[in-house]
Amino acid sequence: MTDNFKFYTELKVRYEETDAMSVVYYGKYFVFFEVARTEYLKNIGYNYTDIEKEGFYFVVAESNCKYYNPARYDDDLRIFTRVEYIKNSSFNFVYHIIKTAKNETLSDVKIASGSTVLVCVDNTDFKPRRIPEYLRKAIQDFEQI
Repeated sequence: MTDNFKFYTELKVRYEETDAMSVVYYGKYFVFFEVARTEYLKNIGYNYTDIEKEGFYFVVAESNCKYYNPARYDDDLRIFTRVEYIKNSSFNFVYHIIKTAKNETLSDVKIASGSTVLVCVDNTDFKPRRIPEYLRKAIQDFEQI
């Protein structure tokens, strides 16, 4: 499931991310995805704030998540992240979330998977713009796409 991912980030589930059933509230997974893609961009050498200073925003045009097992307070999660494709003004991220085993006798547990499509827009008029070439190249080089 995660063999074709070159990047992951880790986080620990906070109490405020759980609901009345003591599991992570379904909407929080989209926050986890945002954390993962921000860290992914940092990993390839770019920070959202620097990109924004150059006049670009990346808006989420599509998102989805499939849930397999619940995550709970204090679970250690690993969010595997990759870019599957990059077009002129849009690209997507694919995510797989696992709960990492606390010790060698336990196995990792598949928690959720999902994807987002981001569109590059001008940060003044929100009209689509071509993804900056430096970012396109960095993603293509990292992902070998």
